[in-house]
Amino acid sequence: MKKITLTLSLLYLASCFSAILAQSTATYTITFTNFWNETDHTQGGTSFPNLASAHWSDVVGVNHNDNITFFEMGGISTLGVEDIAEFGDKDLFMNNDVQLAIDADNAEQFINLGDLFIGSENSITLNNIEIKQEFPLLSMLSMIAPSPDWMMAINSLNLREGDSWKPSIVMDLFPYDAGTENGSTYSLSNPATSPRGNITSLMGVAPFNNEKVAQITITLESVLSNNDVTKIEDISIFPNPTHGEINISNVKDINLKAIEVYDFLGRLVKNIPVKSNSNKIKADLSSLNKGGYLLNLKSDNGNKTQKLIIN
Repeated sequence: MKKITLTLSLLYLASCFSAILAQSTATYTITFTNFWNETDHTQGGTSFPNLASAHWSDVVGVNHNDNITFFEMGGISTLGVEDIAEFGDKDLFMNNDVQLAIDADNAEQFINLGDLFIGSENSITLNNIEIKQEFPLLSMLSMIAPSPDWMMAINSLNLREGDSWKPSIVMDLFPYDAGTENGSTYSLSNPATSPRGNITSLMGVAPFNNEKVAQITITLESVLSNNDVTKIEDISIFPNPTHGEINISNVKDINLKAIEVYDFLGRLVKNIPVKSNSNKIKADLSSLNKGGYLLNLKSDNGNKTQKLIIN
């Protein structure tokens, strides 16, 4: 989409690590942070809404493949997108746009982070959202409320890079006009745009300036190979975060072949010894620097990769 500033903090894994991520399911945390404010977004003398009412409607979306586009710059809003942009109502988008794509095997699931009232909170987070490799594109919407038909939009953001899942994405978000209702101030119940217009950017258009209105942060938490998901998933790692020592509980005696720790640049920083017939493994990682790592478990039946934090 034009005029969207995309800042990607892409921390690539080494080629030897990428191979295990083929045919996999990734678990992500998604955080939506508000930057819509009275200083930057009241140009042209427009008054900012009362903080008791100023909010983002439910931040909703869908993960899908490249056979479908739910909205795009210069395109015409569907009725589902219109309902979100004008009323903050997600039902038609969920039950029509998204469900039809799921039925056609072009999307996996409807995603909802919830709403955000800017007078009481600054961000909202959805934890442990699972994304299958077949549906790696993320599209999201939310109404800037109150407004005629103003919204933020993310169109088909790819969570993969080559054979790997992207470990971290930070994306600045800017306002859009859905092209369905007239109005140039923070107000509801304006006349419909006739004929229906195109989706256009409001970046630098009053009451907005060129500053972002929100930001989305997407963080990889774990990756699970599709080979024998149930068995390898039974292995648990705790505590996480840790101050250095971790326990790997293997109560079902899965035949582990290797346990490796990678940094976010894809470098192997530690091999944890594996003993046969051991259902509990202790590992001391206190020699590693504080920060985030990826713990890779290899077994005969699959692989599991989990984000690990050392404090």
